[in-house]
This record gives sequence, structure tokens and C-alpha cells, in this order.
Amino acid sequence: MENNNLSKYTVSFGLALAIGSVANALLVVAKEKSRAIQSGMQKLTGSHWITHVVLVLILFFGIGFLFQNLKSASCIAMPANRLVRIILGGIVTGGAVIIGYYLLAD
Repeated sequence: MENNNLSKYTVSFGLALAIGSVANALLVVAKEKSRAIQSGMQKLTGSHWITHVVLVLILFFGIGFLFQNLKSASCIAMPANRLVRIILGGIVTGGAVIIGYYLLAD
């Protein structure tokens, strides 16, 4: 893989993906631990899963656009292989949180 710096859009939304993956896992755990959260989410859209998806998408696009609009482009400039490691780290962490919760919850 090339080690060239990526565009600010690629980095911004790549970081948003990593953060969103972890936030998604935390939201799954929160819904499972608290029936009040789950029922509140269900009341918002009629299904707690639809609310879940909407919240994660809002977070993804919000973080992506926030990072993309930073004045200092040097704070998000990074090589491709580093971004891939960050994205994989976020996805693996999110998966580990969900798997760990279901293994330890019962």
C-alpha cells in the first residue's frame, strides 16, 4: 500500500468510521443494559433499531464534516496505512465490545 498522504475528506470520514464503530457498539450495550433507553429509542421512530441507525449516521456525518472543516489540515494529514490501522482498530474494538458484552452479560 502506498504511504502517500490522503485527502482531508478521506481522512475525515475514515476517522469518523472508526469512532462511529465504537459508538455503535457502546449504543448496543446501552440499549441492552437499560430497557428505558431502548423504549425511549423505540418511541422516537417506532423501532429502536431505526433510531440506532439514525444516531450512528448522524454521528458519522457530524464527525466527518467536523474533521473536514478543521482550519489546520496538518492535524488530519496522515498516510494511508495509518488510516487503515485506525479504521481496523475502531472496527475491531467495536466488535470486541459487543462480543465481550454478550459473552459476559449472562
